[in-house]
Amino acid sequence: MSSFVEIPTPSGFKMESLFRDNNFIVPLYQRNYAWGTDEVKDFWEDLQDIINGKRNSHFFGQIVTFKNENGNQEIIDGQQRLTTSLIFMAAIRDIASELGKKVGNTLNNMNAEDEIGDTLRVIRTQIKKSIRGTKNDQPSLLVQQNVEDQDNIDSLDNFFKKLTHSKILKEDRITSSEPKKNMLSAYDDMTKWINTNLKELTTFDAQIDQLQTIFDSFFDHFYIVMISAPSRRDAFTIFETLNSRGKDLKASDIIKNHVMSLMYEDIDEANQLWNRITRPLDNNSDRITRFIRTYWAARYRIVPESRLYREISDKISKANVAKKFLEDLSNLVDLYTVLESPVTPKSHYEYFTNDLLTQQLDILNRLHVLLYYPIVLALKHHNFSESDILTVVRKIISIFIRFRTIMNHGTNKLESGFSDVAHRIWSLRIIDVDEIIKYMDDHLLPSDDQTKTSFEVMTKEGGQRGQKKWTLVYLLGELYGVVYNDFSDDMLYQRAFNNDDYRPIQISSDTILEDYVNYFGNWTILEKNLSKSHFTSKKDLISALLRSSLAANQELAGQLQNSDWNIEAIKRRQKLFTPNSTLIW
Repeated sequence: MSSFVEIPTPSGFKMESLFRDNNFIVPLYQRNYAWGTDEVKDFWEDLQDIINGKRNSHFFGQIVTFKNENGNQEIIDGQQRLTTSLIFMAAIRDIASELGKKVGNTLNNMNAEDEIGDTLRVIRTQIKKSIRGTKNDQPSLLVQQNVEDQDNIDSLDNFFKKLTHSKILKEDRITSSEPKKNMLSAYDDMTKWINTNLKELTTFDAQIDQLQTIFDSFFDHFYIVMISAPSRRDAFTIFETLNSRGKDLKASDIIKNHVMSLMYEDIDEANQLWNRITRPLDNNSDRITRFIRTYWAARYRIVPESRLYREISDKISKANVAKKFLEDLSNLVDLYTVLESPVTPKSHYEYFTNDLLTQQLDILNRLHVLLYYPIVLALKHHNFSESDILTVVRKIISIFIRFRTIMNHGTNKLESGFSDVAHRIWSLRIIDVDEIIKYMDDHLLPSDDQTKTSFEVMTKEGGQRGQKKWTLVYLLGELYGVVYNDFSDDMLYQRAFNNDDYRPIQISSDTILEDYVNYFGNWTILEKNLSKSHFTSKKDLISALLRSSLAANQELAGQLQNSDWNIEAIKRRQKLFTPNSTLIW
């Protein structure tokens, strides 16, 4: 932001007075709760220093707010600390309640019971006054309140109210929402750590005294500095100034603040667009950041995540540009989630009407290929037909297999190359599918001679799951389809990928083969019902190969019956496949 803002005089608060004297709201345009175990553990360890007398106080950081027209403090920066604070107090309250039940069931001395019960009641009362919102008064912290969503039992606001005001039920724990998971994890971790601390003591009164110490250490010895800005725009500016390096935030969080600050006069529309973008990504900051980075690679160029915010803030400096940025992301987010997982859930499988396209995307996903996403986003942006997208995706597979799988080159050149293609499509420098294919052939596709030379010495490690497995299944399946007519295009996908019928098998693991044991020619695929992770004898392997429905395995069985399987046999088999490597890819 270029305008100078005079930062208001900060106010220091203990946690006790912070919640007593202020009503806080996490506005809809803010990021979601994102603290994980590491951040919550840091909080607990800082608190332990106070509990154990190593320090007398702890600075819990600063928060930036804007006091809106209703007198509520909208949190621009600091909601992670405030949300964690209330979750922590809720954990103490619930532990106090459980201890109260145990005391009532165990102690016979009425005076002792009254004294201990009074201590627990005082803890619960203090927490109740801090959390508030149980007697038609406003809670001290509202998490992303949405007037249209108030009656939605699945809303984040209602979930947070349950967690801090009553009790989370078992069914509430079943959620895909990242912020809800983070809140639950924080509550569970803090509950566990507090209980572990208490269990070191053997009597109820000692445990309750310790619980009081834990609560007082936080309530009276943690303090926070609040900067309350005179306007929402000033609050955005202060936030961006304090966090521009993004050390405590994901790139998507600081980018969101930047865009919202530009659109502050249309904040509701900006927030609706942002929610449309983030909901399909489960409000996961990492996924949102990756999506924005992918979009930027398609729209402009590939940049490291560490420079993403600075690049975006330089180019997006006006409200209308910020709105177009959000609209583009909103229009492409569903496709991006399909690229992440092409066949699950069912809605992803049905996103494209062309099944062959979905199948090719699924193969890329199983090979763990992500670099091509910008190209497909650019094609979608300009409404290319599904048949054209399929043609481009097939070329992407050819390039990846040659460049990365066969020649084993690094991904940097491929990532920048795919981004270049995407940018040219987006900017209409290449406008039809034939031009796209020609440009990719000229600039990215390794030559036939380079590919064949590399294929003859290609090695592959095995594996029964993940990328290593699917790479071998795909390569061998395609080659067997061409050389032995074992699969048609559709049949290979259905049997090898959709049904997962085949397992990669190393023909021999004899140490005499030395480095050739991992040569591609020493691998085949075999039906799962016939395969073992390791065949103990050549005879057993031949028997399984003869029962295979694949002509490639029938031929291989004959070779093993008639001659030794050695280095020369592996080299001959690999050389047999070499000419087809450039025909297929």
